[in-house]
Amino acid sequence: MTTTRELFLITGIPGTGKTTYGTELAQRFGFVHYDIEDGPTGERLSAAPAIFIDDLLRQGRNTVVTWGFVPDDPISVSITLEFKNSGFKLLWFDGNRPAALWEFIKRGTVPEILFYLQMYRIEASKIIDTIKPIVIDPFDALGNFKSTDILLQEIRHQ
Repeated sequence: MTTTRELFLITGIPGTGKTTYGTELAQRFGFVHYDIEDGPTGERLSAAPAIFIDDLLRQGRNTVVTWGFVPDDPISVSITLEFKNSGFKLLWFDGNRPAALWEFIKRGTVPEILFYLQMYRIEASKIIDTIKPIVIDPFDALGNFKSTDILLQEIRHQ
C-alpha cells in the first residue's frame, strides 16, 4: 500500500489563522509544522530556499509550512512558487476581511497599520494571479472562524 504525503504551504491575508491551523495539523494529524515567521526557520529558508525545501521533502513526512510572506517581494514570490513546483499545495487563506482585521487587532502584536500595508501590497501586486493558489475562506457567514474540524477537513481535501 502506497501512502501519499500531504504537503501544504499556507499563506494568505493577515488575521486568517494560518499559523493556528498549521499548529492544529501538527497536533491532530502529526504533520511537521514550520512557521516561516519563526526566526530560525525563516533564516534557514532565506539563506538557501532550495536546500530548505529539499530538506523538507527528504523527511518523507506530512508537512505544513505557514508563511505570511511579502507579496511584492520578488524573492518571496519566487520561493512561494518553488514550494508549489516542489509538490506543496499552495493554500491562500482569505475571505471576510473585516473579520480578519478584527482577528489581527485582537492579537495586539503589531500595529494595525501593518494590516493595511499588507493588504495594499496584496492588492497592488496581484499576487493571487501570480501564484494561483487554492483559496480557502476560514470564516463562516457571520465572520467567525469556521470550526477547526471543518476547516481542517477543507484543507486536507484540496
